[in-house]
Amino acid sequence: MDRGMEDVRKEIPLIKLEWGMTKKHKVELFSPRYEGTRFMEHRFPLDLLDDLSTLKNMTIEMAKALYLEKNPERKRVPKNFTNDISIELESIEPGSTVPKLILITPMEGLFPWQNAEYFTEAPERIKKAIELAHLDREVYNSIISDKVLSYFNHFGSNLKEDERIVFGNGAKSKVVLDKTTRKRLVLAASKTKEYNAPFELRGIVTALDKERKTFEIQSVTAGKIKGEYTAEHLEVLQQGLILMEDQRKIYIRGTGTFNESDRLLKILKIEDQIVLEAFDVPARLEELTQLPKGWLDGEQGEPLSKKATIGLGETFDRWFDSENLPLPATFPTPEGNIQFEWSINDCEISIKVDLTSNHAEFYALNTKDHSEYSDSMDLTSREDWNKINQKIREIHG
Repeated sequence: MDRGMEDVRKEIPLIKLEWGMTKKHKVELFSPRYEGTRFMEHRFPLDLLDDLSTLKNMTIEMAKALYLEKNPERKRVPKNFTNDISIELESIEPGSTVPKLILITPMEGLFPWQNAEYFTEAPERIKKAIELAHLDREVYNSIISDKVLSYFNHFGSNLKEDERIVFGNGAKSKVVLDKTTRKRLVLAASKTKEYNAPFELRGIVTALDKERKTFEIQSVTAGKIKGEYTAEHLEVLQQGLILMEDQRKIYIRGTGTFNESDRLLKILKIEDQIVLEAFDVPARLEELTQLPKGWLDGEQGEPLSKKATIGLGETFDRWFDSENLPLPATFPTPEGNIQFEWSINDCEISIKVDLTSNHAEFYALNTKDHSEYSDSMDLTSREDWNKINQKIREIHG
């Protein structure tokens, strides 16, 4: 859910500190440009608000590190180091989505507060580390400390595959934080070589511990994963456990811990979950990606492309009208493709999908009057998905 500039500013008390002084010095710290589909309308999704708070805290931690670096005789920063400073969201500028963070400090006579230099230099160090990681060069502790690097476990954690944060002006900027860059930065500070990131998972609930508020879920792609839950998620997990013997799956979206090979190790937080229908297409397609060569009779049966098959599941989930229409049975073909099948009223319907080209052949046979209908579809086209929905709706009645 996105909101406009006015609503976003109401949601950000965490990144604003106030004090009762009149003379202030203002300097821009960051103007990160968020790029991706979600930002095309120049709005800021609420699940990214934590980024701004994390960026503020990271800047303060970097400023402290700079103070100790430039004052080696000191073992700790002064107690009043962060007093009378404010890091605020001044505006959200056009050009994808550009939140502008500024530093405001008191004036000492005609000059800015003496410690302001550490806070204005901190963003440059942070951006330099991002640039090195983006270019796949080692991030040295002389650039940025492990403690500061650890903030990247939260900053940018909700970015999707097609999204990135660009610092600096112009399309040629090398200071780019995407999922790959962020992973490098987090792993550089991690002794366990693990990082936190969003996940989506379909699987069977195999265990539930109400006392510890933990559960286990068995996934085709990730194996058996342990997770933690809160009270509002108990009902769906209990339903999933009851349906375990029927092999019914649930869908979970949240935040988890991954290793450096991108394998999900643990579920930390659940954000959304539902019990899936028995014929859930993405879940069935995940299962089919595990078929080995020769799955049909030992010789025939090509394995399915994992990327194309999972992509088909995402497309089906996005554009098929599953709220109002029955789900199909989903089968592999010997050639390594997919076929969807429905039996609705007196009609037998099939859609044969070529995973390489996303071309599909729609065929419907009325077994009562033997009338037929066929059409060719492009499954990358929303218009053709609308045609599929409409035809099945007509048959379904």
